[in-house]
Amino acid sequence: MKRLLLVCMAALMAATALAQDEPTTKWPYLYPEFKAGELMRVGKAPVRALYNVHLSLSSLHYVGKNGRIKEADTWGVTGLVVGEDKFHFVAGKMLKILAETEGGYIVKEYKANYSSVIKDDGAYGSSTLTSTTTKSFLYNENALNQYNGYLMTDVYKDLLAMKNDAEKLPVLEETYLVIGNQLIVANKKSVNDIEGLDKKAFKAFLKENDINWNKTDDLVKVLDYLTAK
Repeated sequence: MKRLLLVCMAALMAATALAQDEPTTKWPYLYPEFKAGELMRVGKAPVRALYNVHLSLSSLHYVGKNGRIKEADTWGVTGLVVGEDKFHFVAGKMLKILAETEGGYIVKEYKANYSSVIKDDGAYGSSTLTSTTTKSFLYNENALNQYNGYLMTDVYKDLLAMKNDAEKLPVLEETYLVIGNQLIVANKKSVNDIEGLDKKAFKAFLKENDINWNKTDDLVKVLDYLTAK
């Protein structure tokens, strides 16, 4: 009985730890804490700071010297390294690199699904702000817009302390092919719509290589095909 109780307690602690690592409506970030990283810029030395990716706009935030969360200036930014994760900045978004080739990148965007949470909370389509989720959603959106990217009311340590006192925030994932500055959704339809693509030859390539659009290795084959000279 004692052993069963210990097992149950361990399972509960593990579940709690997992829940604490998940984004919430008060913590719309990719990582459970801001992490040490290096921001790369053209012709400049890497900028070291504590970084995180905001899931509402796929934008990059960092902790300033005053302890407040700010949005990074993306002028001349080429990429970001956080631990073992690498990111590529394209189309105004900081996207995680899944694979890199001579011709481009395979990247993934992580984006908060606020609509799902608001609907589940019973406030979808409501004209009044009676929902905590709705308020959190509007706060995160308006804070960015109102302060031009500087979250003047968000002190990092305070936000970190409150992050679990909120609803779980579902995250949508979208994979892209990046060729130059072009961001292409990684699916057959989007690639097939690329201007100038020989659709007949591409169809034969897909069949010959049995391409699975959910596999990164297969997406690399597609990227190599599209960028072959």
